[in-house]
Amino acid sequence: MAPSGDSEDTKKLDGRPQDGDHAEDKNTGCCPWFKNHLGVAACLAHGLIYGVVPATSRYVQDRGYTAFQLNLFNDLLIVIAVLCVAAYHRPNLVPTSREQAFRLVCQGAGRFVGILCQFSAYRYAPPATAETVISPSTIILVAILSCIFIKEMPTRATMFGSLWCLAGIALLGYSGITNEGPSTGDTHNVGLGMGLAFATALLFSMLYVNDKILLESTSKTMILTYTYSMATVLSGLFTILTSQTWYLEPTPAAVLFANCASRGTAVVLMYIGLKLVEINAAMALAQADAFSSFGLQWAILGLPPTIFDGFGVTCILIGMISICVWEALVQRKKDKHGKLMKQLDFNVPPSDNDVKTLK
Repeated sequence: MAPSGDSEDTKKLDGRPQDGDHAEDKNTGCCPWFKNHLGVAACLAHGLIYGVVPATSRYVQDRGYTAFQLNLFNDLLIVIAVLCVAAYHRPNLVPTSREQAFRLVCQGAGRFVGILCQFSAYRYAPPATAETVISPSTIILVAILSCIFIKEMPTRATMFGSLWCLAGIALLGYSGITNEGPSTGDTHNVGLGMGLAFATALLFSMLYVNDKILLESTSKTMILTYTYSMATVLSGLFTILTSQTWYLEPTPAAVLFANCASRGTAVVLMYIGLKLVEINAAMALAQADAFSSFGLQWAILGLPPTIFDGFGVTCILIGMISICVWEALVQRKKDKHGKLMKQLDFNVPPSDNDVKTLK
C-alpha cells in the first residue's frame, strides 16, 4: 500500500512549500521594506545634517579662511576615515576598466571644482540663499540627467513632491534675497554668487548620476577613496599657494570642526540613500536642509526668517511627507504582490504556455 504522506520529491515537483519556506518568505519580505525605509531615513538625515554647512562655511570664511582651506579640511577628514576602512577590509582598489577609471577620475576632479564653487557662492551671497538656488536646480538637473543616462524615470509622487519642494525653496530664496539684515561679507555681489550656485548645482547633479552608475559595479569604499583622495591633493596644493590665514580662535575653530563633521556625515548618508532609494526621490528628500540652514543662518549670521520662510518650509514639508508616504506604500504593495505570486506559483504550477508568456 502506498504511503499516505507525500515524498520530498513529489513536493518539489508539485511546487508546494516545504519546511523552512515560510521563514524564508518572511525574511525576503521584511528585508526590502526595511531597506526602503532605511534609505528614506538616510536621505532625510542627510538633508538635516547638511544644513549645518552653509552658515558655518560663511562664518569661517569671514574670519580669513579661503574656500581651498575649507575644501581641504572637509575632504581630509573624510579621506582619513575612508582609508582606515579600506585598510581594515583591504578591498581591491584597482579599476577593472578604462571607463571605470575615467569615471573615478572625473568624480574626484568634479568634486574639487564643485565644492570650490559652492564655498565661493556662500561667500558672495547669503549662504542659505545660495543653497536654495543649488537645491532646486540640482533636483531638476538630476531628473534630466538620470532620464538621459541611466533611464530612471521619476514616479508621479516624486514629481509631485519635488514640485512642492521647488515652490518652498523658491519662496525661501525670494525671502533671502529681499530680506535686509546684518551682513558679514561681500553680499553686494549677489549675481556672482547666484551664478556660482547654479554652476555648483550642475556639477553636483553630474556627480550624483555618475555615483549611481558607479555603484552598479564599484564598491562605495573604492568610489570614496578615489574621489576624496584626488580632491584632497588638489585642495592641498591650492591651499599652500593661496592661503595666508591658518590660526583660528577657539570659537571659529569649533565652527570649522562642526562644518567638516557635518559634511562628512552627510556624504556617507547620501551614499546609503542613493543605494536604496530612487535617485530623484533621494534628491527631493535631501531638501530637508532648508530647515537647519535657515535656522543656523539666523543664529550665526543674524538674518531672521520672514513670513515667506514659513510658507517655504511648509511647502517643503508637504513635499517630503508625500514622497515618504508614497515610498512606503509602493514598497508594501510590491511586497504583497511578490508574496501573492509566490503562493500562486506554489499552489497552481504554471503550464508551458504560461511560462512562455511570462518569459
